Amino acid sequence: MAKQKFYAIKAPDGGKIVLSWEECQQLTHGVKGVLFRAFPSRAEAQNWIDGISAPVPKGLRIYVDGSFLEGFPKAGWGFIVVENDTEVARGSGVTVFDAESRNIDGECMASFQAMKWLEANDKTAVICHDYEGVARWAKGEWKAKSSIAQKYVEACRPLVHRVSFEKVAAHTGVKWNEAVDKLAKDAIARAKKGPAPVAPAEPKVEPVAPAKPPVAAEPVAKPVPEVTQTEPVPEPIKDPKTGQMSLPL
Repeated sequence: MAKQKFYAIKAPDGGKIVLSWEECQQLTHGVKGVLFRAFPSRAEAQNWIDGISAPVPKGLRIYVDGSFLEGFPKAGWGFIVVENDTEVARGSGVTVFDAESRNIDGECMASFQAMKWLEANDKTAVICHDYEGVARWAKGEWKAKSSIAQKYVEACRPLVHRVSFEKVAAHTGVKWNEAVDKLAKDAIARAKKGPAPVAPAEPKVEPVAPAKPPVAAEPVAKPVPEVTQTEPVPEPIKDPKTGQMSLPL
């Protein structure tokens, strides 16, 4: 049998506690300035209406959430690690596969990523979630029929010993639950924009060697006529009588 919940409704003109989600929806849907939140006891619900803060939970807690947006095929996921009400880590992204069960894919991925963070840091924590299947599948209380449930159960089986689970009512003003919901939605917004454009690389210009000054052409030598060697010319002989010079015949 499910435990009784107490739904506290806080409005500018006062507050009220009801015992069913249906009645809470009727009194709050479309009403501006109204906050509501589920509590396990009437006293806690009344304290919240009266503005009496509940003690800050001690220890490590991880808030997880998923999101889905029509027109985009993947689900967003996010987790925020909180210790003594102070954030110590966070992570977000979109599923690597198309979402078959809308935001449920993101819820499961967020829980799995939170477990991976705990494993990497050798820690244990309470996972705070607003979708019940996150805990039920991981603990084996629900049969994993869908593909996403089966993938989730298989992936977190070696990690689930590091966590316990706590259900948090969605959109009821819980600070960290609202913050992680926005984180999952922002992950989708980033993914829709696509990766940041990469500036084209500057064209590589090879340095050009300076032109060498033109070399003056060497003057072309005129052709030297070929010389044909002839017989040597005999020396002239002087006639002793007349003194005349004559060539020997």
